[in-house]
Amino acid sequence: MNQPLIAGLPARFRVEAEIGRGGMSVVYRAHDTQLDRFVAIKVLSEASSGTVNLERFEREIAVMARLVHPSIVSLFDSGIAEGRLYYVMPFVPGESLRSRLSRDRRLTLEEATAIAADVADALAFAHAENVVHRDVKPENVLLVGGRAMLADFGIAHVVSQARAGSVTADASALTADGTLLGTLQYISPEQISGSGPVDGRADLYSLGCLLYESLAGAPPFTGPAVALIGQHLSATPRPLVDHGIRVSAAIASLVSRLLEKSPEARPRNATDVAQVLRSPQSLEGQAHADNAVEADRLVADGLGAFRIGTAGGPSSRQHMEQAGVYYRRALTIAPRHARALVLLGNWHYVMARLGYAPQAESHVTGRELVLAALEADDRVVEVHSSLSKSTLYYDDNVHAAERHAKRAVALDPHDAEALRTYSIILKIQGRLDEAITMALAAVEVSPGYLNTLSALADAFLQAHRTDEALETLKRAIKILPGHVSSLERLERAHVQKGDAESALDFRVSRLLRIGAGDRAQTLRQDADALGAHEARARDIRREIETLSRQATEQEPFAEPFTSNSIGDRLALLYSDVGDWGNAVAWIERAFAHRPERLQRLLMDLPFDLQGLATQRTFVRLLRVAGLEELLAR
Repeated sequence: MNQPLIAGLPARFRVEAEIGRGGMSVVYRAHDTQLDRFVAIKVLSEASSGTVNLERFEREIAVMARLVHPSIVSLFDSGIAEGRLYYVMPFVPGESLRSRLSRDRRLTLEEATAIAADVADALAFAHAENVVHRDVKPENVLLVGGRAMLADFGIAHVVSQARAGSVTADASALTADGTLLGTLQYISPEQISGSGPVDGRADLYSLGCLLYESLAGAPPFTGPAVALIGQHLSATPRPLVDHGIRVSAAIASLVSRLLEKSPEARPRNATDVAQVLRSPQSLEGQAHADNAVEADRLVADGLGAFRIGTAGGPSSRQHMEQAGVYYRRALTIAPRHARALVLLGNWHYVMARLGYAPQAESHVTGRELVLAALEADDRVVEVHSSLSKSTLYYDDNVHAAERHAKRAVALDPHDAEALRTYSIILKIQGRLDEAITMALAAVEVSPGYLNTLSALADAFLQAHRTDEALETLKRAIKILPGHVSSLERLERAHVQKGDAESALDFRVSRLLRIGAGDRAQTLRQDADALGAHEARARDIRREIETLSRQATEQEPFAEPFTSNSIGDRLALLYSDVGDWGNAVAWIERAFAHRPERLQRLLMDLPFDLQGLATQRTFVRLLRVAGLEELLAR
């Protein structure tokens, strides 16, 4: 390997591979030919190297060299290569705690406390040497041979003792070039504010964040940078029990104390923390915790299969059935696992919607499971997210749906499904700016989740922000080419844009995708003879004829879990071709069947309200329903 970045390293180091990269540095595995051992060489970026004073760097390296401890990755060498600062550490053949958490999401109580205890040992030794790590996080914890080792004291400082037995630092040492030293998900309040000394207790706060994530599967605070800063300064983290985690009173108390905003309220030192973590009392409830971890893993597997299944395609049913198996297996391990209960309830609803299970029976079972989840734990975000959808689509109660959606978002402001559902409710209420903001937040949290992209596109379309809707839907198609719902939305977006030919192309693609090849061929032939606009209108009328026949053979307003009954679709299709009289006639029939669902019908589906308003019957209907304000939007 002969890259300019490492060309200036001493000849004794034969670089073999890049093994890590961050914003400030690159890490390489190399062979030290002089001592015949493998090493890891961290080379700072040119920008980072340029901001670090050489004298300061050498001073910090000297401090690192003093840190020789079984739980600390030690320092071998340092220098400058082609203007880049570097230092050499032993190559540790293990994985980082970050890699482990990415794979398993969270650890057993025994594993989490053992790792945290080893890190606390490392911090106790470093603090005794007047060194504050300042960047304790899963990426800097390596798991080797059954123990944890703390790495990368690269931003640590030699600090002076303000008083006997206390490791302190002047607040001005918080930044080297105007930036915070630390990682925002694990940084202490005092590192953020710069209002007081930063000592070893800052590392204890970061250790608390690390321990919390190891147990709960997520850090105590999440979100964009501004939100994280605010939460570290003033927010109280959710108790571990809210994540379905049962730990001993000793561990619950320790985590709470480590995450105190005031350094004075945290444990006295890292030695005391290690003692608590290794005490027999800390492992009380281990069997329950192990079951919870295994149930969580099954639920996560089920949710992954569920999301693939709901996207449609030839493997949809297979993935949906797999999801059901995972959820039921989780409940055999933990019968009152609230997330497994509610997700299995949602599974029953969706199985009915997709036509894979009987509708009436599935709805009853689904609701019973969701209510059982609510009884088991009313602090689980998916419970209130599910209740918001069932009260919206099954009970037609928009206001109750909003209350549950608010509760879900309050429980976890970064849950994509809760944000998506709240966005839909806001759209139905005509609060489009808020709906778009909420949908954007959902997409930011889960950019690869097709349902969040669909919700955002729908909000953009209703707000007539067509170009943004198109960009959103293009992202969806890249994720899953041939996604039927996205193809239909792309057709509507191009109609709204006035691009009839593109709209027809996406309609053809959708027809082919759903197995209507004959209709697709006829549509193309009509387009050649009549033009795209007229050809599309003719195909819509063919669809109207088919649905009209079905409406005479079965109840056109069956009680599905979504706004997709035969009557709903007929009203929308008549609206699509500008047949306002027939569109309003079907809307009136829908209103007669269930008056309370009129607002949801008109605002959740992409009706042309101004076109419908050309019919006096429609205006009178809105007046009777108390929905006249819809015409002002």
